[in-house]
Amino acid sequence: MRSIALVALVLSLPTLAAAESRPWIERADAKPKVAIPSAAPLVREVEPAVLSIYVEAKGIDMDDPRIELFRGFGMRIPDFSRKGEGTGFIIHPDGYALTNNHVVEHASKIQVRVGAGKELVSAVVVGTDPRTDVALIKLDGGRKDWPALPLGDSDALQVGDFVIAVGNPFGLSQSVSMGIVSAKSRRDIAPSGRRGLYDFIQTDASINPGNSGGPLVNLAGEVVGINAAVNAAGQGLGFAIPINMAKRIVPELKDKGHAERAYIGVKVQDVRPGVAKALGLPGTEGALVAQVVDGSPGFKAGLKPGDVITRFNNKAVEDSSDLPLLAADAGVGATVALELVRDGERRSAKVKLAAMPDEGGGARSGPSAPPDQAGQSTGKLGIKIDTLDDELRARLDVPAKAKGAVIVQLDEQGAAAEAGLQRGDVVTEVNGQKIGDAAALVKALDKIPSGKLIKLLVLREGATAFVALIKP
Repeated sequence: MRSIALVALVLSLPTLAAAESRPWIERADAKPKVAIPSAAPLVREVEPAVLSIYVEAKGIDMDDPRIELFRGFGMRIPDFSRKGEGTGFIIHPDGYALTNNHVVEHASKIQVRVGAGKELVSAVVVGTDPRTDVALIKLDGGRKDWPALPLGDSDALQVGDFVIAVGNPFGLSQSVSMGIVSAKSRRDIAPSGRRGLYDFIQTDASINPGNSGGPLVNLAGEVVGINAAVNAAGQGLGFAIPINMAKRIVPELKDKGHAERAYIGVKVQDVRPGVAKALGLPGTEGALVAQVVDGSPGFKAGLKPGDVITRFNNKAVEDSSDLPLLAADAGVGATVALELVRDGERRSAKVKLAAMPDEGGGARSGPSAPPDQAGQSTGKLGIKIDTLDDELRARLDVPAKAKGAVIVQLDEQGAAAEAGLQRGDVVTEVNGQKIGDAAALVKALDKIPSGKLIKLLVLREGATAFVALIKP
């Protein structure tokens, strides 16, 4: 026994000596002092249904540096094969999965890895909706037992709720980040530079390139969002499409391959403080009608430029971004009740919604500003104008048939600038009267007494805008 004890003492001497020489301390009991729940069990449930998506696409990527080589020699630009990566997640055991439209757009070949698996599985696009950046894909193979994630209720999310984002940022598969819901209803974010029907959840959970299409889940393991947008200019800013928006269109994507949406047929803008004051509105709430599309539901219902739509089926319209979403959700063929203000009077209108037409063409190049030139003065408004001619039409990218007066000079401190007019605006109407040239605009403005309302319809960068001000 003494020999055993001696051996044990000899063996422990190096450990004791090492402990005495260490310039630090260690706890004998390493149990946490504060009980903070771990997200690991939740992550283990979610990860098996998360997809790493690998896409091959054919088409012209205008950012490809090889394009300049072909342009320089006057050669036809070929369709280069492009590869990309993204994320998705399975929503049904049959293999249906959600991702972003921009992840699989123009794809000629799609392969996925499921969870931590190494096998590549082929997938096909079932349906896409560019307006919400949502795509439905299906895994090949005929399996009926794919791991799937339950979809939650994004409307129930509150600012401050914890959420977890799972994806493949920068190709780093099965990466997990955690944060909170920072804000809801962010509508001025355009993933891939494309405008659409967006109503994003903002989160500080890290969402980086490659996360697109991945799930944003709550602490119950339910998907509440589809990771979509990255703000490269800011840290801690990530955006996700509310899952309720996707749930509304997935059945159509599955059955038709696309989503059909209702629309009113009006172009709207926010109500500026100056416009609200000029129109006698109590505040800036509502959507200001800038243009009514001929033959549209709004046209048939008698809507006019200058109308301020304040309620839609008894729901408040806070700003211009509310109206397209409310109309899209109402459904094609639905008859809706609008409340509006026209010329200071409250009115109502019934509109039967129609299907939103396809929008052709890509983004337009921005027009250039008109040159500084003398122009005719319009008194105290602080602008100088000139008749819209062929040279100005070309410079401003204005339709050939358009007529009006162009603002060529603008006093930044004047009444017109304060109301929102800009240099290069083409004034086409004053208080409902068509304007053919600069002289007609001067004449129309001269007839309006000081202190009275001026309602202007203008062409600006290919769109119609409405501006109202009180004549000084």
